[in-house]
Amino acid sequence: MSKDLSVSRLCDVYGSLLTDHKREIVREYYDDDLSLTEIAENHGITRQAALCSIKQAEKQLRDYESKLGFLQKTDLITRELDELTEIVDGDIESVKSKIEKIISEL
Repeated sequence: MSKDLSVSRLCDVYGSLLTDHKREIVREYYDDDLSLTEIAENHGITRQAALCSIKQAEKQLRDYESKLGFLQKTDLITRELDELTEIVDGDIESVKSKIEKIISEL
């Protein structure tokens, strides 16, 4: 199974909407890079159950994003702020600093 690392970003945004169990399994798989076998052993479940939990969580996270679009909006704002940072002249360091602070907080 190939890992779609965008799921990790989706989990950052919408993870609190998942059950604790699913969120933990997704984090272990995507963020901690554990194998299905390791996850199964950690939770006392089968590899198939671990895979099913991951697939269900992925679907839920993608559904949340398609309905709410927070990640897409955040990416758009970040790109626009990056462009603005490039436009701002070197003498306006305080403005650049503020823009960079906004970007890092996103």
